[in-house]
Amino acid sequence: MPKIIIYLREQDYDALAELAQQKYRVPKAQAALIIRRELEKRGLISLSEDYETQVVEETHDTENSAS
Repeated sequence: MPKIIIYLREQDYDALAELAQQKYRVPKAQAALIIRRELEKRGLISLSEDYETQVVEETHDTENSAS
């Protein structure tokens, strides 16, 4: 999976982390999901019902292998 780095203001990261916690995700997976949904909404990529599960699993696998 390609990687990008996004710089956020502290208040934006805190809000992202809070949303991720509410959804039982890590912030990285939550950010990926937000970006994906916006791209789908704008018609730039096709809808993918299983994307949410895929992102969570890939993010979880990546973090476990880095530990």
